[in-house]
Amino acid sequence: MSVTKLIIPPRPSILLELKELMQQEDPSLDKIAYLIKYDASLFSTLLACVNSAWMGLPQKVHTVETAIALLGLPNVINLIQAILVKAEFDDAPALNEFWDSACDVAKVSQKLARRYTTLKTEDAFNAGMFHNIGVPIMLSNFTDYSEFMYQHGHRSAKEICKLERHVFNTDHYLQGALLAHEWQLGYHIATAIRYQPITQSILTSDKPIEADIRTMLAILVLAKDISGEHHHYWKASNNDVNNDCVQVALAYLNIKEREFDELKEDTISDLIQEQVA
Repeated sequence: MSVTKLIIPPRPSILLELKELMQQEDPSLDKIAYLIKYDASLFSTLLACVNSAWMGLPQKVHTVETAIALLGLPNVINLIQAILVKAEFDDAPALNEFWDSACDVAKVSQKLARRYTTLKTEDAFNAGMFHNIGVPIMLSNFTDYSEFMYQHGHRSAKEICKLERHVFNTDHYLQGALLAHEWQLGYHIATAIRYQPITQSILTSDKPIEADIRTMLAILVLAKDISGEHHHYWKASNNDVNNDCVQVALAYLNIKEREFDELKEDTISDLIQEQVA
């Protein structure tokens, strides 16, 4: 049986232009800043993100040039990608909680990657931000997908994937991986998004799967667990991350459970402070 082909938003032209400029031997920061400032909505939203409490910058940022100087160009491009992908699904049903969770997972993934792995932090951020991007794609293509998620959203990733394939002839993990490929986020990120339903078996398998993909999956498990705990604190949702999978991810990254509990508590505290700031 062939998989249903869905409409996936094309990569925005500004991202193509920015990536082309970045690939030059000596990228022109003036040209990059001009491209960003030319889109007033993107510019204002980017500054709002950069000045959020989570970024913890020592000063208020008012220009793209300052943002690039303080955060680095790759991190600024990542924020722009996140802003643009969100804008692509403005017409989808209410997704405020979805985007809040995606932002949380992206930030926490970046933090975990920096502390425990050799992954590029910008890749960890992108994997976190796009890990569930297939959900708004499904919402945009299927009128009954919202009701489906209301009924089954509490299930494990593996169960949801199986049910989606039965009902819609595709699944949101595959669609998310296809968007990651379309937007040229990189093979490791697209593959990690696709493999989420079988994370536990991959982390315990001796099959020849690249270490970066395994590490990214382990980071995603822990970041989703922390984000889920945070949203459960606000009564927005339950934390449905499988505890067995968390234990496997901790073992893979060689993190002690007590250390992770302390890290989780500190990180949730930071997320709460940002939310009430």
